Amino acid sequence: MQFTKLCAGFFLLISVSLFAETTPIDRKKEKELSPADSIKLSIDYLKKHLQGDNVWQSENPEIVKTLTGLIHFAEDERIDTILFKLDRFRRNPDFRYITRSPQLVSDSLQIKGYLPYDSILEKMKQLDRDIWNGVDMKSIPLPENLIAGPDGKVPPIAEGDEEAIIRRTLIILPDSLKNVNVIPGQSQTANNFERIKERQKARSFILEVARRRFNSRIEKLNLDSAITAYQKYAVRVFSDSLQTQLKDSLKLQNQQILAHYNDSIVRSVNDSINLFVQTLERHAQNDSVAITLQSISGKPVQILLQNNKRFVNRMFIKNMQNDSIGIQLMNLDKKTIGIAIEDNVTFDRIAQKQRRDFTFQKLTPDNKIEKIKKQYDVIAPWELGGYGTFGFTQTYLNNWKAGGNSAFSILTVLKGFANYTAPKVKWENTGEFRNGWIRQGGDTKQTQKNDDKLELISRFGLSAFKKWYYSTEVDFVTQFFNGYAYPDKTKPISGYMSPAKTIFKLGLDYKPNDNFSLFISPITAKNVFVRDTAKIDQTKFGVPANSRSFWEPGLNADLKYKINFSKQISYETKYKMFINYKSPFKKLDINWENTLVAQLTNRINMTVNLYMLYDDNVTFDTGKKDAAGNAIYKAKWQTKELTTIGFSYKLNKRIYERKKLN
Repeated sequence: MQFTKLCAGFFLLISVSLFAETTPIDRKKEKELSPADSIKLSIDYLKKHLQGDNVWQSENPEIVKTLTGLIHFAEDERIDTILFKLDRFRRNPDFRYITRSPQLVSDSLQIKGYLPYDSILEKMKQLDRDIWNGVDMKSIPLPENLIAGPDGKVPPIAEGDEEAIIRRTLIILPDSLKNVNVIPGQSQTANNFERIKERQKARSFILEVARRRFNSRIEKLNLDSAITAYQKYAVRVFSDSLQTQLKDSLKLQNQQILAHYNDSIVRSVNDSINLFVQTLERHAQNDSVAITLQSISGKPVQILLQNNKRFVNRMFIKNMQNDSIGIQLMNLDKKTIGIAIEDNVTFDRIAQKQRRDFTFQKLTPDNKIEKIKKQYDVIAPWELGGYGTFGFTQTYLNNWKAGGNSAFSILTVLKGFANYTAPKVKWENTGEFRNGWIRQGGDTKQTQKNDDKLELISRFGLSAFKKWYYSTEVDFVTQFFNGYAYPDKTKPISGYMSPAKTIFKLGLDYKPNDNFSLFISPITAKNVFVRDTAKIDQTKFGVPANSRSFWEPGLNADLKYKINFSKQISYETKYKMFINYKSPFKKLDINWENTLVAQLTNRINMTVNLYMLYDDNVTFDTGKKDAAGNAIYKAKWQTKELTTIGFSYKLNKRIYERKKLN
């Protein structure tokens, strides 16, 4: 409808403008114009009245804005063509929207490493000072004309010794006077002979003048001052040469720094341009196109083609026998229409085409029948589930040159949960059992424990506000079997209920969904208990020597997050931190567990577990001793990594209950 009004206003404005124009238009020529010329004529005419000298005015600014958009649409390329070209340009790895020459950088003095001209001059002066301070004048070779004879004087040049004159005076003769001798055996004309004689005279005259000047300077020359002047001159030439090289090198360095800086700015500007171009592209992709569908008979149906928004419309299509089928039309994107036949398809025929001997009667239900009220509702507050894995690894080596021992290991993991969910209540119960053993070959052939854990957690929460719950939790962690400082198995260092850690928590639990939980409990009590203090040293777990247990108050924070990368791969992390109120930020208890599970088949999976633990109460022998000779113990990070491929089984079940409705 808006497009129809737009076209009507467009043609109305053209008609009024044609009649109001003082200059008549040749209709015959207009009919002979090509489509391209017609579009050009239309654009020029509209621009003249809409974008001219403000003589023509419109009472409706919206129509001017709309017609201006129409002009741009006719002048510029279609939006699909523009988007296609942009995509093709960006496929070139060296593509840039704009660039800039490094010489046009206006803030070069602010670039790190760029030297201004004053600094370059100062470096050249410093180089000149270093050369003059470090040069040895006596090591500079002297030219022959400054080398004294046995008597300490420079000998003069003898008359007629042309070779010495040229060598010692350093005179440069013209090319026409370098070789003017007559070649024996060749016939010479009188004119040529005369020219040669004239050149010889000129050569002799020039050389004689140079000889006399040289001898005259030698006579008046103070040899020491001449040598000093020459040496200073040689140093100056050498210094100027090195300064020129330094200046060229620094200029080249400045150009490279400027080019690198300019290239980084150009990349940054192009990245920003690309970001804004993508914003406009997304805006252009959201533009809609109205499509009207018309069946043989019936009302036309319009549907909008647009990205990121779904439109659905309904129509009937008919054939020549007037049979009709109800279909639904929907836009899948800006270029695609989806068509689906409705479930309640009906066929209507005209009376002349019917071939029926009886008439179907419709069943009319009795309106007096009352609707049956629902008396019970089925709920499932309890959800039970868990999974178990059993994996093993076996290695056998015999006469293996690279070395190593045969080994066999097994790992069993059982996890279960029982969760109760009501509108205002959440009660979550989880349990975990882990046990793993490894037996190595070699000389010891000893079976060792590599994993042992029993953990029970129960958390109860009442709805507070939005996604927050007032919650309390009890954690209990221990192990089943004795642990040793292998290979020594004579004295256990841990065992069942030795230690056993129990934590009571009270706080707020933020749980927006089943995959995320943040539990902050400012009221927390941590208790550590060692059952068998006769065999196990309880002081290694922070328990005093004369006691079997201790407790400490603090703040606890629990973070749990789980994400499913796909149906087969999932990742879960659990982070727990306890801060002791007695020594805040000095004594910490950190427990961080990361588990990655990849379901290879229905019954086989791969599990990667990374477990990190730090507890100030659990100490290790550092190998050092104090002044009294006692061993020094210190808390350390404990790390354990397990990768297991084995059999797995999952269980998930809901317990349904019947609730009577009032």
